[in-house]
Amino acid sequence: MTGERLRVYIETSFVSYLTGGPTSDAKIASDQAFTRKWWETEQDKCDCFVSPYTIDESSVGNTDSVERRMAVISGLSALSVNPDEVDALAERLLAEHAVPEKEYTDALHIAAAAVAGMDILLTWNCRHMANPHTLPKTRDIITANGYTCPAIMTPKTFIENVNMEAKL
Repeated sequence: MTGERLRVYIETSFVSYLTGGPTSDAKIASDQAFTRKWWETEQDKCDCFVSPYTIDESSVGNTDSVERRMAVISGLSALSVNPDEVDALAERLLAEHAVPEKEYTDALHIAAAAVAGMDILLTWNCRHMANPHTLPKTRDIITANGYTCPAIMTPKTFIENVNMEAKL
């Protein structure tokens, strides 16, 4: 790595896993542990951003959960992007079936990260975002529309890549 700080888009599922309480679901508990590890070991090395979409989604639900999510978000920089550009790119992602039509907010997250020139989009949404089957189509659409696609990955993948890089 060149020493430049990565620009990382923090999607709502990341914030939810970071602030979520204990769970008996082993998969979720493992994902929460990777999220906390990323936050503790990598967050200070990156410039982290949230979008209005992350803020909106994080402000809904149980009052205690909302307070925990908003406390994390309040310490992060807010993206400044043209909403018309984001909407146009999100519409392309939906129209070309990179993201299902009913998942408009997921398309907005991806589009906002691309329009803002983020290096990484961190998410636990592996159905519509960090999905190896749909990522090539997502990248193609974003590139065809004049943007660079951020690396869309989970905190676990990020940590595994950092550890692999350290071994080289």
